[in-house]
Amino acid sequence: MKLTSGLEAFWEAASKNYPEQVRPGGPLDMEIAMEKVLNPDCSDRFSKPSVRGWMSSIYPKTFDKRSTKIGALALTYKGLIQLKTPFDLALYTRLIWELQPKTILELGSLQGGSGLWFADQMSLLCEDPGHVHSFDLHTKCIHERAKHPLLTFHNIDLSDLAAFDGEMLTNAPHPWLVIDDAHVQIFSVFDYLNRRFLLSGDYYVIEDNPMKADKEMMDGLQLVERAGFLVDTYYTDAFGINVTCAPNAWLRKS
Repeated sequence: MKLTSGLEAFWEAASKNYPEQVRPGGPLDMEIAMEKVLNPDCSDRFSKPSVRGWMSSIYPKTFDKRSTKIGALALTYKGLIQLKTPFDLALYTRLIWELQPKTILELGSLQGGSGLWFADQMSLLCEDPGHVHSFDLHTKCIHERAKHPLLTFHNIDLSDLAAFDGEMLTNAPHPWLVIDDAHVQIFSVFDYLNRRFLLSGDYYVIEDNPMKADKEMMDGLQLVERAGFLVDTYYTDAFGINVTCAPNAWLRKS
């Protein structure tokens, strides 16, 4: 889905009727320029992982100011722990609207707050809502209030790739949005899901894993790049370069 759909007529009318507004530096000039950024098919928006700079994430535990750190870690949804920053919640809302995912895979459930949030967002923003599948070994931690008709929790040890229900994943409709918030065998899980199930246009977001230039991360990013994934720089840099819990890791498969 292109966010710019229907905007062409607006810009044409604005240029005709309000030329002083669309002149270079005029009030609408910046909005017109932003059309290129908003278009998900714009080539300038996507970047190879290998050419991105190494920046720290805004993983809440690394926040400098105690008040901000506590506020982010204490953020809840319908009374359940969520552990997502306001920046990332805004970004996911935008991506769900733009991508219109039919399947959301969440790796790491905790209390179920974020899975519930994703299901609610999907029901509100998707023209044809799909389903959220959340995976975790510690499903006893999931709160009884984390229930939604579009949400299913799966008990699984993510260190055992064979534990995935291959038939369910094969039948899960695309496009997919995968969110890794489990921090278990990150690139092994990525490689497994990509080789067997992911299709062009699917998104894969790796949270809370600051992109440091160590061997493990370099090898992982090479794997990501060889697999044909590009960094969607709108989502990494919308609030400033890598002001997100997923630095250099809002990834779209080419």
